[in-house]
Amino acid sequence: MTNNQAADLTIEDSTEWRGPDVAGRTDWLRSFNDVHIAEVADALAKVEAKGLGLGEFGREDFPLPSLSDELLWVREQLQDGRGFAMLRGFPVSDYTKDQLRLIYWGVGQHVGTPLAQSRHGDVLGDVSDIGGTSDAEKGRGYTGSDELTYHSDGCDITALFCLNVAKEGGLSQLVSAAALHNEIARRRPDLLKVLYAPYYWSHRGQELPGTSPHYRQPVFAVEKGFFVSRFLRSHIEWGHLSAGVEMTQDQNDALQLLEEISIDRDFMLEKEFQPGDMQFSNNLAVYHARTEFTDHEDEARKRHLLRMWLAVPNSRPLPESFKAYFRETGAGAVRGGNQAWQGTTYRTTEAV
Repeated sequence: MTNNQAADLTIEDSTEWRGPDVAGRTDWLRSFNDVHIAEVADALAKVEAKGLGLGEFGREDFPLPSLSDELLWVREQLQDGRGFAMLRGFPVSDYTKDQLRLIYWGVGQHVGTPLAQSRHGDVLGDVSDIGGTSDAEKGRGYTGSDELTYHSDGCDITALFCLNVAKEGGLSQLVSAAALHNEIARRRPDLLKVLYAPYYWSHRGQELPGTSPHYRQPVFAVEKGFFVSRFLRSHIEWGHLSAGVEMTQDQNDALQLLEEISIDRDFMLEKEFQPGDMQFSNNLAVYHARTEFTDHEDEARKRHLLRMWLAVPNSRPLPESFKAYFRETGAGAVRGGNQAWQGTTYRTTEAV
């Protein structure tokens, strides 16, 4: 089946859902219990006793006999469920931030392989307001307090660990890409086909020196019967500017319609983070967003999440049209993320 043929079809997939139908349910949410918490404490003590730091230990060094079953459930939900899942109730106040970084790194090893989130090679990022912006060509929105519109990151899975919440705002928003696809098919099938054709995308300054600052990729695709999607409107707009290729009216209209439906309350799921939440979302099935927030003046109370980009062993296959960014397309491959210019680091401490 070609992508143009797929564009004429309705996507029937477990990741097709609408926010109001999901909001009252709890089957995407599980809680840490006392056994899980004790396992994490024991695993942390082991890596600390060995003097291991971030990036210096793997899954075997951080054993989680019972919690690993919950993390397997998370991984299954990301591909065969709705495309997102959350674990709630980890006692973040019992640990220092450096210990929480070690804990999250250890937990992440049971879900997938961490990837670089920028050219600096940071595989564990700090999502906090340090004055960043998403407006500039090389801006990174997660380093500011502005609203982040619906988008997907450059990896299979985005994982967030909430340490502190904002004084006001900063709500987490999710929407099903398949649901948006099907609504566009109902309203404007002519524009749906446009989204199956390649746009120019910008690397936003994260490309390796001497390589092209842009690449081509569609928003929607079907590979071996699996629906996949990726959407970052600003990356597409900057990509066309970089390539010197003006978008057609249909290309603009298709992106605008996709964005309009994504913020429709009939489609989106909005929820508040709590300290101790770990949220996982499948970027190829679910777009995420964040409302603008006002932070606390006290530095110790400012909104702060830890972020990992993960490749997972049960991921869906990708079409050849996604290879320019993901580099590998096979199901379960270690793929996506940015290619580090020099080495690897484990925190994001400045806007890049």
